[in-house]
Formats: sequence, structure tokens, C-alpha cells
Amino acid sequence: MSTQENQRLAGFSPCEDGDNVMQLSEIREMVEARAKAEQGTRKNTTPQNLNVMNCVMSEDAGLGELYAKLQRGRFVFNRQSREWMEFNGVHWQLDTMERAKTCVNDVIDVLLSAAQKAGVNASEALKGGNKEIAKMYESQQKTIMNRARRLWRKGGPEACLEFAQTYKEPLAIKGDEIDQEQWVMACKNGVLDLRTGTFRDGRPDDYLLKAAPTEWQGFEFAAPNWEKFLFEIMSDDAEMVDYLRRLFGSTLRGGDKEHILPVFYGDGRNGKSVLVDMISQVLGPLVGPIPSEMLLDQGTARSSDAPSPSVMSLLGLRAVFASETDEGRRFSAARCKWLSGGDQLTGRWPNDKRPVTFSPTHTLFLLTNHKPHAPSSDFAFWERMHLIPFERRFVKGEPQKPNELTRDKGLKDKLRQELPGILAWLVRGCLEWQQEGLNPPPKVLAATDEYRRDEDLLSIFIDECCLVVEPDENDPTTRVNATEFYDAFVKWYGQNISKKKNFPQRKFGKLAQEKFPKRKVGGKNWYYGVLLSPDFKSEMGLFGSSEK
Repeated sequence: MSTQENQRLAGFSPCEDGDNVMQLSEIREMVEARAKAEQGTRKNTTPQNLNVMNCVMSEDAGLGELYAKLQRGRFVFNRQSREWMEFNGVHWQLDTMERAKTCVNDVIDVLLSAAQKAGVNASEALKGGNKEIAKMYESQQKTIMNRARRLWRKGGPEACLEFAQTYKEPLAIKGDEIDQEQWVMACKNGVLDLRTGTFRDGRPDDYLLKAAPTEWQGFEFAAPNWEKFLFEIMSDDAEMVDYLRRLFGSTLRGGDKEHILPVFYGDGRNGKSVLVDMISQVLGPLVGPIPSEMLLDQGTARSSDAPSPSVMSLLGLRAVFASETDEGRRFSAARCKWLSGGDQLTGRWPNDKRPVTFSPTHTLFLLTNHKPHAPSSDFAFWERMHLIPFERRFVKGEPQKPNELTRDKGLKDKLRQELPGILAWLVRGCLEWQQEGLNPPPKVLAATDEYRRDEDLLSIFIDECCLVVEPDENDPTTRVNATEFYDAFVKWYGQNISKKKNFPQRKFGKLAQEKFPKRKVGGKNWYYGVLLSPDFKSEMGLFGSSEK
């Protein structure tokens, strides 16, 4: 209720002389009018045994304490973001409409009731001939009404809120409590315990801010179109469909994630975007996009002191999706491991004074038509990689190829009708993941192994251009000169990989030594167990002998 309405109901202006004690009938009318005006809008949350006079005698600080006692569990101030939050009965939400300020009126309600009670006590004391007691109650009534006037005046509500979040039992949190409950997830109508799949009411002390906008309607809610869609995009491979359920189900847990980087790969119109879009609609603010540049090699390092909103956007998310990388780009192995691991992240919003460090709660996905290049020798990177092929293609007309299906124009509308069923599918996947682990099927493992081998340029060069033999340090016919080996690779690299960028000799030497023993003989370095093939030497014009 607005300040003007409060004043109208009270029957006086804030500028009136505060020394005039109000009549009992006027106060009673004020209380009844406010009660009628707000009837049914909220529950009575006034704490029992509330000592109003103690609060009143402490002036603004006391009014803040009174507000905190009235609103605990309903409003809280987040010191990290400097914002008030409101509990909506299921989870916390940002107080974008400044309802915390509006609800200073609840303090006024308590003050008006206390003033009415003081007036009743004064009247009864007068009737009993006890003038001193009556005078005391009249003084209390006047003091209480002066405090109420303070809250109606400019700056009064702000002072009340300031003291509420700074007194000895502040109505405030540090901010790092938000969305840290790993095994619970808020949805539209309650909270899910992901360890068991049980459903319960939300509690303020869960401190859940992000919530799925989908109602939980139980495991029985069917999603036949969703199930059909999954089998279509996975080419009727039941193992892949089951794996997707465990994979997405595992993302629901907020913390201690599987250290993985799932990459959805395939040409356009294969269903991967629709899949992610539906998951995003089910989970809402629990998931979000990130720029694919966060995963790729940028060439230059940015200042560690610079704002990092992309990192901060990960705070509290259960899954994040990066989409589409340009052909020929390269993964930054360090960034991929950092963003998909369990180490704490540190970032800063542009207007923040200090950086924020937080534990990651997300699983990172990449959707792409082009596989970025990756370092084949980085074991930790490939241990995270799950390449998931999307081989189906949905076309407008009649299918012409075995992997094609006719596109269903109304598919998204059908799937939107099944969002509670998709939520149930996700929770089932979470329970299955806890029992079985991710357990990627052979198709994912084979695709990932092939991807890694394709990125091992030296292995490709050796397969195409060299002969691998049994190394023998006493046999010069089993070795190749290190300089000649590198020069041959550079020529092959320029013709087949990139004409614009050279392959560093030091990097080549490191990779070559991982495959072949290197020895220095006669002042020259040699690799044993590999030879350049005669055909390649002829093709490239490498006619010199390395055995001299």
C-alpha cells in the first residue's frame, strides 16, 4: 500500500503536530481500515511475544529490528549483489518490484495495533482512577505514532531497511549461500530431492534462487513425442538414447560434476538444437548459453584484472551450452579443462569492486557443425571429451538418403505440451546416473577415439608418408635425420593443413620423441624406427640421403 494511502487511512498528514495524542476511535478505524484493505493478500506472520515498545524506544534501529523480526524467511538482503530477495513460497527471487520496501507497511500495521492497545490501556486506567498509569500509556501511544509517522516520511522506509540488514541479527546473507544445495532443485511448485526423486515444499533455508519454470507432476507424466524425437535423432539407437538421459540427468546435480565436455557434432538440421532448446525450456534459468569463444584459443591472453561477465554468468547454472564454432578453429585445452573441471572459478561483473570466487555447478556442452582442432597429446583434455554424433538429417520434402527423415513442422509445439514429462525424464536420468554412472556407449567412445586420432597430425603424416620399422641403434637403415624429418612434415603440413601458419619445430620435436627414440650420432640428431617413404620423398623432391 502506498504512503499516501497509509496517510489517508490514518486520517492525518505526516506534517501534523506529533504532540497531539490520537483518539482511540481514530486508531481503531486506522487498524480496521488497513486490515480490510489488505485482507487476503498475505498470511499473518507477526512473531509471538514481540516486544514492540523495546523496538520503538530504539528509534530507526528499533524499527529495522522490528522489520527483520516480521520479515525473516520472507525477505533477505544479499550483500554480494547488494539486492533484496523475496521468498515466493518455493524459492527465492530478486525483489525487482521493491516489495521489501512496500512491506515496511507491515511494521506500520504492528505500530498501529500497539498504539490502539496503548489507547485501550489508557482508557481502562482512567476508568479505574489511575491517572499516572493512564498518562504512561498515553505517552507510549504518542511515541508509537511518532515512529509510524517516521515510516511515512521520505527516507523512513530506506532507514528501516538499512537497519534491518545491519543490526545484530541481520536480515542478510553474504551471498555465497545461494544455489549451493547440490542435491536439491527448485521447480515451479516445489523442490526435488535429486538423491531420491522425492518432492517437497520449498524452504527459505534452501537458499535456492534459480528454479525450473516447469511444474513437477510426477514420474507418471508421459512424454511420447519426446521419446519418439530422441529415437529419431539418435538413429533408433536405444543405447544412445539411454546415454543422453543419464548425461542430461547428471547435469541436474549442482556441484561435484563429472569432469566432461560433451560435444554434439553433426551437420545442420539434425535435431541437436531442438534437443537443447527443449531442455532449456524445462530448466529455464538453471541453464544458459555461453559464447563458444570461451572454449577456443584466442591467441592473446587477456588481463586477469579485467571484468569477466562470461565467467560470472556460470554462477549457479546446472548446464551451459556453447554453439557453433567456425571451421578451422582450435580448442584452448587449458580453458576447456578449467571450465569443465571442479576447480573454483573467479570472475567479476563490470561494476563490481572485487572479484568473486565460486564453486562450479555446471556441465559444459558444445554444439557444433565443425569439430575444432584439439591437442592430441593432452590426456586430461581427451579424458573429458565425449563426442556425440548426430547423423540424422531432417528435410522439408521426401527423404532421399538413408539418414534423412521428413521434418515435423509442429514438433516444438508438441514437445512444449510435454515439458513436465521431459522434467520427469531428466530426474529419471539423474537417478540412473547415480546407479550406473555415465557409461558412454561404444558409439561415443569410437567417435571420440577417431576424433583424437584425426587431431594427431603427426600420426596422420606418419601413416601417409612414412614407414614404421623396428628401431635398432646399430642399424642406420632404421633411422631418419631429425632435420629432414621435420622439413618433410612442414612440406606435408603446408600442402594438407595450413599454408598460412608454420608448425613449430620445438612442438614437432616433442611430439616425435613421444613416438620414436631420438639419439645424437655423428653430431646429428636421428629418430629411430621411422623412415620417409620413397614415394613421399619422390613426390616432395626430397632426394638427399639421410644416411651420410
